[in-house]
This record gives sequence, structure tokens and C-alpha cells, in this order.
Amino acid sequence: MPDDAVDAFFEFATELADGERWRLLRAQGWDDFIERFANTVGDLPPRRRQALMMLLFALVEELASPDDVRAWLSVHETGDDAGIEQLLGWLREVRNQRTWPC
Repeated sequence: MPDDAVDAFFEFATELADGERWRLLRAQGWDDFIERFANTVGDLPPRRRQALMMLLFALVEELASPDDVRAWLSVHETGDDAGIEQLLGWLREVRNQRTWPC
């Protein structure tokens, strides 16, 4: 796995947690934003894409707060596959703590 994919994942996850509204993806308008977003996510390895999507969903659905994510990222390493698996596990735990209607 290329190091730039790891860096892009960590930067993306950190920016989501910081609430800096897509600093990584400076864009000129909606179409440019969508293209940059798709390219950035598309360049990540599959498990990192999955973790990023789960992280985004957890934040949007308020299953985890940006502070929760920052706290988790500050004490865990996501630079290798084991770290990504830990993140996925944590996100599943966060999701399972909420009662779902289905």
C-alpha cells in the first residue's frame, strides 16, 4: 500500500473530526468538490474507504461526535491494516450502542 494512501486517510479522518469542512478538498463550486471528493476516496484502499464511509456516517448521524473521533484517533494508530481494523471495530461498537428501528 502506498504511503500517500495512508496519509490521505489520516488527513481525511482528522479533518472530518476537526469539522474543518473539506479543507483537504479545496474546490471551486459543487461539481469540482464532488470530483475531488470522489477521486480522493477512490484512491484509498478498500478497507480505508470503508472506514472513511463509516466514520462519515457516524458523524452525520451523530453516533459519534467530532470530539469522540479526535480522542480515538489521538490514541490509536491508523497507519496500518491492524489500526484500520481497530477503527472499524470501534465504529461498529459506536453504531451498536444506538437502538435501530430496523
